[in-house]
Amino acid sequence: MATRTDFDVIVVGAGPAGGMAAGTAAAMGLRTALVEEHPEIGAPTHCSGKLQLHAFREFNLPERLILNTLQAGAFYAPNGVVARVRRAVPDSHVVDRAVFDRWLAHQAQERGAELLLDTRLRTAERVNGAVRVTGERSGKAFSATAAMIVDAEGARPVLPKTLGFQLRRRLILGLQYQMTDVDLEEPDCPEVYLGTAAAPGFFGWLMPIGDRRARVGVCVDPQLAGRAPLHYLESLLRRHPVVARRLRYARIERKLAGPIPVLASRSPTAVDGMILVGDAAGHVKATSGGGIYFSLIAARLAAEGAASFVGGDRDALIRYDRRWRRRFGRELRATTMARLALNRMTDADLNAIVATIAADEPFRATLERLGDTAYQSRLLAPFIMHALRPGHLATLARPMLKIIRYGLRALWDDEIPAEENGADEMNT
Repeated sequence: MATRTDFDVIVVGAGPAGGMAAGTAAAMGLRTALVEEHPEIGAPTHCSGKLQLHAFREFNLPERLILNTLQAGAFYAPNGVVARVRRAVPDSHVVDRAVFDRWLAHQAQERGAELLLDTRLRTAERVNGAVRVTGERSGKAFSATAAMIVDAEGARPVLPKTLGFQLRRRLILGLQYQMTDVDLEEPDCPEVYLGTAAAPGFFGWLMPIGDRRARVGVCVDPQLAGRAPLHYLESLLRRHPVVARRLRYARIERKLAGPIPVLASRSPTAVDGMILVGDAAGHVKATSGGGIYFSLIAARLAAEGAASFVGGDRDALIRYDRRWRRRFGRELRATTMARLALNRMTDADLNAIVATIAADEPFRATLERLGDTAYQSRLLAPFIMHALRPGHLATLARPMLKIIRYGLRALWDDEIPAEENGADEMNT
């Protein structure tokens, strides 16, 4: 006999993926709970808030969420050479993540979802065809049952392993300062700072958010970095010639930090009673750490899968896994390929790539025409073809060999190679 449940679906985590999943599920008539461990939504904030225009169009997001619009990019090599690209049309907006997350949660409530704040869940277990979650709410014991759990806990989910998920991913660590009185060269142009001194295993950035304000940060790979993110961020602010000049009169408004899952395996993202979405599922581009847009797509697909599952369709979980992979699985594989190669590149390799982009106007024009920060795989073939030209082969031979050796296997390996993942990232 099936257990009578408190809800049809419990969504765990009120970030973008959780808010979208709860709102979609409630709109489909499911008895929905949106559970958030913190006393308020949007705190603490972790990411830079960059969100592609694709998301605003596909999900009809209101323009009042926009802080700034981005149309260009500047990439600084370790030796100081800069490659600048500018698209004919804007690529992304910057949003205030706290405001954005609260808007999504409010939409979910408007559609009938119940919001449970200050609720930390510890375990999940299957009980007579349902799933029971337990934890604490406002310091008191809490328990609830549902036919389906949509897990949107973020980079370090707790509940999946209690239902048998084997999560394998690599976590990078990010730290950024939101600053005012920044001397911006172009207010629509984020800057990226590459190199082992700036940010081992990833990069540093300056993200303009409007009104002479910017978010300046670094992400580093703990397996490649000898110091904590704070060391690299403070070094970037004080010693990088471009950043130090931009920030000479700047003041810190707030500090933001958090882990980002990259190099996730291709393990299933749904089992009986639970669907993973967003960072919990590894829906993150390994090149940039961005994942809001893909998380929104997966969240809507997860809610639709949950509705079918609650209605008795046991194949809905398999279809969810297949549907999100059809939508953006190629991008995750391609960016994983690129990240595996980038992590093996020396500063000299990065200098060669940036210098080629800076000096070759036709190549730069191709990047500007085809570039899309959501769908980065579109640049892979043009880059390889360009690198193989006689004029560039000598300087780009080493980076190309690393792409082939360390990257292409990501297109067919069932999992990221063991040497690319530490044991401490299993089931975190």
